[in-house]
Amino acid sequence: MATKTIDVTLAAITNTGASHVSPTGVINIRTVRAVDDEQVFQSENLYRRDSGQPIHPSGVQSIAPDQSLTYNVTKRLTVSDFGDESTGHLNQMMIFDPDLTQNIVDLGTVETVPYFGCFKRKVRFDEIEGFQEIDCLHNIAAVDGHDCRFTAQYTINLVSSSG
Repeated sequence: MATKTIDVTLAAITNTGASHVSPTGVINIRTVRAVDDEQVFQSENLYRRDSGQPIHPSGVQSIAPDQSLTYNVTKRLTVSDFGDESTGHLNQMMIFDPDLTQNIVDLGTVETVPYFGCFKRKVRFDEIEGFQEIDCLHNIAAVDGHDCRFTAQYTINLVSSSG
């Protein structure tokens, strides 16, 4: 059996659209079975915001176009690889698993629109090496001229490996 212990960091969120962004929901990182990402072994939150809460510990409510916020939230995961799988010895990978929405206000009504684009971004066991930077673009479908897009910048740092 081989294992890799990794630190995964949400480094920053950068608004790449033309409208303010204020994503609500969660960005989870998970270790899951390599052939079935519904089998979760470990799960951690890198980002969690409910509607009406600030999107950053500083109290910021939204990110203006071409601006970014630094988060530097780090969680540790352990990913395992057993070679040939057998009962109780299941190969794993890491995934970014966001579930984010954006509230759009138009003519006095609020519409909650889901973000898409970086759903269950996979990092396989063999891809985890040294220090990596990963950018994930999140978008909403166009809603009456609202251009809500942002890039979440992550890092993965291999802390230790065995086997």
